[in-house]
Amino acid sequence: MRFGVKADQPGLAGPTQDPNTPDGFEIQIARTIARKFDREASFQHITSATRETKLQSGEMNVVIASYSMTDPRRAEVDMVGPYLRSRSGIMVRSGYGGPDDVHSFSGADVCTADGTTSVDLIEKELKNQKPQTAPSFGGCIEMLRQNKVKAVMTDKLILEGFVGKSAGEFTLLAAEFGSEGYYGIAIPKNHRAECLQIMEIVKEYVDSPEWKSHFGVYFPGVKPDDYAVGSALVDAKSTCSP
Repeated sequence: MRFGVKADQPGLAGPTQDPNTPDGFEIQIARTIARKFDREASFQHITSATRETKLQSGEMNVVIASYSMTDPRRAEVDMVGPYLRSRSGIMVRSGYGGPDDVHSFSGADVCTADGTTSVDLIEKELKNQKPQTAPSFGGCIEMLRQNKVKAVMTDKLILEGFVGKSAGEFTLLAAEFGSEGYYGIAIPKNHRAECLQIMEIVKEYVDSPEWKSHFGVYFPGVKPDDYAVGSALVDAKSTCSP
């Protein structure tokens, strides 16, 4: 099974010594799904902006890439989940002494990734000021490191992963903003049988001790209950087209 995954999101799907073998919470989900289908999992790195096109072209079978479940996206691809939830947060350099409030930043102060729901959310929160963007969050991290922006804003869980791997270079503010987003697994439309099978796999997974175990491995020190979901939510939010 060909999975589209992120390459630079520690905790979810981060780099390893071998760039062809990513590791993280989402990678474990992919391997769980492949195993249930009695297949091998192969991985290709994608960006947020290319998720739909990779599926619709047939290049990818499945995308598991911090993919927030929204109605416009459900119109393009089928989505199963969630397997995680998160509100939006703010990551800054350690030593930041400014206000702990999203509204204390201007659009020029902030970076987020192209093709994410965070772009519109940040613009709305900052009263129509557009944030700076990069093709990936790795690009935003470099902008923050080089003092080209004051903050990186996106889903708080994504930022938890970066902070955890930063050796004290970055910190996460307590402030949260926006409504909760839900991460889903996407497949091309018109594969209902496979979609329903993945749905059953995800329902079993999110209610199992394995979910909590994997979360603890990839997000040590982070409270799993802040990001956990249950099988009832998977039933409510999944979309498998006829």
